[in-house]
Amino acid sequence: MPHPFARLRHRRVWSDPARRLRTLESFAATEEDGGRDLELAARRTLDAELAEHLARHAADELRHAALFRACATALRAELALPARDALDPAAVHDLSHGRRGHELDAHGFLRAALCEQQGEVAYVAMLNVAERRAAELFQLHLELNRADPELAPLFAEILRDEKYHVAYTERFLERWRAEGRAREVAAGLAHARGSRLIAAWKRLGVRSATGIAHSVLFVGYWVLLWPFALASRAARRRAAPSAHESRAPRAQLTSQY
Repeated sequence: MPHPFARLRHRRVWSDPARRLRTLESFAATEEDGGRDLELAARRTLDAELAEHLARHAADELRHAALFRACATALRAELALPARDALDPAAVHDLSHGRRGHELDAHGFLRAALCEQQGEVAYVAMLNVAERRAAELFQLHLELNRADPELAPLFAEILRDEKYHVAYTERFLERWRAEGRAREVAAGLAHARGSRLIAAWKRLGVRSATGIAHSVLFVGYWVLLWPFALASRAARRRAAPSAHESRAPRAQLTSQY
């Protein structure tokens, strides 16, 4: 169940045309990245049945990318904006959460090259965890866009695919458990969940660095500097002669003449 804050944050994304456009473009890039890696994994696996599911999964992700890109292109034309410059880092609203370039792809899938090193169980476990999260997020996006005639059917279609992805990966994990590989499955799931938690922690650190710095400065000012400022001001008041005291010597000198 998404946190209420996440729901509010996503609602703001879809209500702002510029953020809506960047989000659609980023979804397209993320789905395409996952699809390309799944294609490679499908060619490398030795399990014919798993290879068939991975190939279908890859086709789904690439189709999702095309659908998101078509929506983004239409919205960009509606807003009368030029084509996005791929070299402009500010042009992409990255939804990969900092995973790109590490052991996970932008979608949260284990890289196909690591699938060969860690095995098919670890790879499918990572797919299962990533697709469960994706299904949860797309369900939220569907709810937030129920009244949108373009996005509502798009997210409904993608959500059906995500549920299939969860189902087939879960079926393979259950089969391996029944074959006596329960520990391997448990280790794969634990690693998958741990990798996502570490990525989330890193993402929180990157996104919160500025906010935390501002908070520390704010608290430091009111807790440490402000009391010293008050004490210093009070000390200056005690040390400075009053107006009456400063006039008294002058009055005495005047009375002597």
